[in-house]
Amino acid sequence: MQLRQVESKKGTVWEVSGYLGQNTDGSQARAKKRGFDSRKSAQQWFNNEVVLFDNGESRYNKKIAPNILNVKELYKVWLETYQYTVEESTLNKTMNIFNVHIIPEWGDTLVTDIKPLNLQRYINTMQGKVIHYRKIAGYFRRLLNLAVRMDMIDIDPFTKIEMPRERRNNNKPKQFMDVDEFKAFVEVLDSQYSQINQQAYTLLRLGAFTGMRTEELLALQWRSVDFDKGYIEIVQALGRGLNGGTYIKEPKSRTSRRTLKVDNKMLSILSDWYDNTVHNKLDDYVFNNHGKTLQVLKPNKWLHDVSDRYGVAVGLSMHKLRHTWATLALDQGASIKQVQTYLGHADVAMTLNIYSDVTKKASDDVGNILAKLK
Repeated sequence: MQLRQVESKKGTVWEVSGYLGQNTDGSQARAKKRGFDSRKSAQQWFNNEVVLFDNGESRYNKKIAPNILNVKELYKVWLETYQYTVEESTLNKTMNIFNVHIIPEWGDTLVTDIKPLNLQRYINTMQGKVIHYRKIAGYFRRLLNLAVRMDMIDIDPFTKIEMPRERRNNNKPKQFMDVDEFKAFVEVLDSQYSQINQQAYTLLRLGAFTGMRTEELLALQWRSVDFDKGYIEIVQALGRGLNGGTYIKEPKSRTSRRTLKVDNKMLSILSDWYDNTVHNKLDDYVFNNHGKTLQVLKPNKWLHDVSDRYGVAVGLSMHKLRHTWATLALDQGASIKQVQTYLGHADVAMTLNIYSDVTKKASDDVGNILAKLK
């Protein structure tokens, strides 16, 4: 720091100049100012400016170019467009991925400071924590692709790292019931649980015998149940919105809009529930809480209640009731195409992938067919 007296239009004044510190880009920051009426006031001003510079609050701090953002800021930019391209339920899931897995780790990091080595370490850690970690990495990469398109960075750092294999879940919990377990489950529902909670009984049994998604069961209205012909039409689903809310939406995909044939026993059980509920107008929800849609987790709670009471369907969820339906349908001779259509999968590859254990058994059985010709 240098202090000296200089002549000005106002007479003799003090001038101060000197080195404040180093900017984040490595350049030196210097300050110079005159007009002080004393040496002490000039020195005090400079000392204050050094403190402000160290805190990043001085006007001499080199400002970051407006097109260089940190990851959290870039995420907000990306979200402004993304939110109008997907349904609210998908938006909610995406935001959860960012808020849980990406923003806490990278939020304050400038996009220009994301180095391949640090990114590789992050990916390696994620691979050890999350089985399907590549989905998280895919969302992060979408941000960095945007940064490339907006000329913030020249190259996507993901192109310089190795993506390890996703881990296999060797302790994968049970995915479905076999025939005997299914029969025991239905027997308990029909003979005992039906007397405890008729609504829960009807919903669980309908899910087990149709493979309907939970969100389809919760959005089902009486107008979609054809008691005369024995059909249920799937035309809508319950979506999980932002801030824990729910809303009625279109089915998951175009093929999810479908018509299901229901057996006479199930129709009779639905009819009994129709007669006993006060909410049985065409627009009323078949399963409801005082006329409103049930909470999304309610069916799973009912299923767990049955498991705890009677020791059946242990460790299963509503989604695994859907797996059970597919497993037993294939085991009873239904084709993969028939199962795909009934479950409303967008393509047969999805059915083959999800029910690989079942199709592997079918493949093993086929492998022995020609042996019978010996």
